[in-house]
Amino acid sequence: MTVPSIAVGISLAASLMSLAAVPADAASSATPEGVTWQLCRDAAPDWNRNDSRSECALVPVPVDYAKPAGRKIDIAVSRVKATGKRTGALFGNPGGPGLAGTPSPYDLLGSRLAPMNEELDFIGIDTRGTGYSAQISCDTPESPEGESERAAFERQADAQRACIAKDRELALSISMENASRDMDRIRQVLGYRKINFYGNSGGTALGAVYRSMFDSRVDRMWLDSIMSPVGQNAAITAQVAQNHAGYRRFFEWLAGKDATYHFGNSPKKVESAMKALQAKVGRNELGPFLDPNLEALPARWERAAAKLLELRNEGTGKAVPQQKDMKRKAFGFGEMGHNYGFTHDAFMCNASPDGRTYDDLVRMRKERRATYAFSTDTEDEGITYCAGWPAGKPWDLKPGKSRLQLSGHKFEIVTPYVWAEMMHKKIGGSLLTVTDASHSTMKSNALACGSKVLDFFRNGTPAKGSCPGVPSQDSGPAGDLAGTVKLPNCSASLVRPRTARDEDKALLLTNGHCHPEGRPKPGEMITGEGAPIEGSVLSPAGRELGPVTGRVVYATMTGTDITLAQLDATYADLRQKYKTEAFPLASTGPVAGRQIKVASSFLESVWSCRAEAVVPTLKEGDYTSTRAIRYAKECNTLPGSSGSAVLDAETRELVAVNSTSNRDGKTCELNNPCEVDETGTTVHQGHGYATQTAAIAACIGAGNTIDLERRECTLPKP
Repeated sequence: MTVPSIAVGISLAASLMSLAAVPADAASSATPEGVTWQLCRDAAPDWNRNDSRSECALVPVPVDYAKPAGRKIDIAVSRVKATGKRTGALFGNPGGPGLAGTPSPYDLLGSRLAPMNEELDFIGIDTRGTGYSAQISCDTPESPEGESERAAFERQADAQRACIAKDRELALSISMENASRDMDRIRQVLGYRKINFYGNSGGTALGAVYRSMFDSRVDRMWLDSIMSPVGQNAAITAQVAQNHAGYRRFFEWLAGKDATYHFGNSPKKVESAMKALQAKVGRNELGPFLDPNLEALPARWERAAAKLLELRNEGTGKAVPQQKDMKRKAFGFGEMGHNYGFTHDAFMCNASPDGRTYDDLVRMRKERRATYAFSTDTEDEGITYCAGWPAGKPWDLKPGKSRLQLSGHKFEIVTPYVWAEMMHKKIGGSLLTVTDASHSTMKSNALACGSKVLDFFRNGTPAKGSCPGVPSQDSGPAGDLAGTVKLPNCSASLVRPRTARDEDKALLLTNGHCHPEGRPKPGEMITGEGAPIEGSVLSPAGRELGPVTGRVVYATMTGTDITLAQLDATYADLRQKYKTEAFPLASTGPVAGRQIKVASSFLESVWSCRAEAVVPTLKEGDYTSTRAIRYAKECNTLPGSSGSAVLDAETRELVAVNSTSNRDGKTCELNNPCEVDETGTTVHQGHGYATQTAAIAACIGAGNTIDLERRECTLPKP
């Protein structure tokens, strides 16, 4: 969850609002008290310029509610006014905890809850420490190479103590209790007798605490993908227990496939084999291949089994590139902050007594490992981020009388379902079980049973039992992924012209719209030594073997849709280090009817189908490409497959790059391309398209470098 959230608290210009402080226990007024609203896009230059409805203001609140006459800080509030006769308000929080809440009201207009805006104002709040509210800005310290675990813990502790020291009063006040008091102060100021509340993920903690403190001021509340009601160690232990329960079906399946994978012909033997493999490669190397989501996604079992077989035979795990920490800056209302980490830690650590010393960490890990064989060190992150924090006080959660609905997603791993069960037992309400692996999607238009959210807020109708949830579409069929490279949000592949030598620096190919600095403009061709690019080389089964780095040398979305980068490693280096070969670049494209494979490293999937047609002109928004390949409909590539290698099924030469598809049946829009020829415009809903790559080889000169001046080069030129 990478969402802007932290900055230094700086008051908005006085013209934005004028507001007198309201006593904490004052009765709600019938009308708002002296609030002057301004369009958020006028108040904040980095606001969504298409949003003409959200209004913003700042509300002063005490840092310490025990000292109401003491220091004040500003809390940013946004509002999308009801379009009809107002009957109340729907407050929301997007989670984290620590994500900015002011964009939420506008976002709700695209959700299941949109019809409620006819009668309810939608209200968003940047809780203290987030978004445009009062904040503390701290940089993330760099991680030295080869740093020991204890040293990392102490470095984190020193960094947290230094950050807290910048404004100790504010840092230790960033809690769900004070966020709830702030929300109730805003309720009073804006004149609402009661509030409705929709919270997801980390926002469920705010909802649960607010209701425990101010139950009489809640009308209806829905909490989706629910936080744990207990401290970090207990929460992690419960999560690990659920994860281990999720491995059982996979082990049973593996036992039934013993003739193929040879891990044992019974679940007990499979588990023993996994323990032996874990002892060989290490807990954290094995951990990613025992994804607890396997229970929900049997389609992944074949892929997971192939990775485990590779791991057993080769004895090496993945080595993913280390990303540099984002530098955190201090912004006022002029730009929303990006320092999510510190505020998230503040909310959680001010509510948890666990993990304040390295010895605590080791002891709790040892206790978990004694019970759960496959728990990994990465699951201790929930404790290590509290290094350096004073011990916190757990939330005082309790049942109430207001109408409460909970929803938990049975197989998700961000906020595991067991936490929803624990919260339900703690605070009551009605619990709906969503049988999918998604996170925070109850209000999504893609969820069939999402109508239950609207029914609840309209009529107070509780939702019980279960509903089917969002069909899993995050992966396709397994297949051979050798030669592919996984980018942060796209697929890519290693490619080699026939003229290249082993000692030449290798080339990497992906889509133009996968350029690391964003898609090129219509008519733009990016040339020269450009933006750095980094990805992970995949094994045939899809394991991440290690990083490759390089720089973009050509990119465009005009006439074609490609980004070509030259890597720092040679073809010989890649063969020696990763035992992988680049795909040969074909000199001709596929003809209609040719069998092809689309290999997506990002989705770890390979689709087999055929090229259905060569399209003279493909139009998508302001972009056009020529001689694109339309897939037959059975090649159902999924979102996330951009940049995937399109291979001739017989020769494994790279003939094209997967580019786009028409999902919604719209005409000539982004993500909904149309075909244009002399007969007019045609839409093929459900079909995917690829960009031919035959022209690339003709533009590669000496040293495997791109040379657009070559006579035979037909790539678009600046």
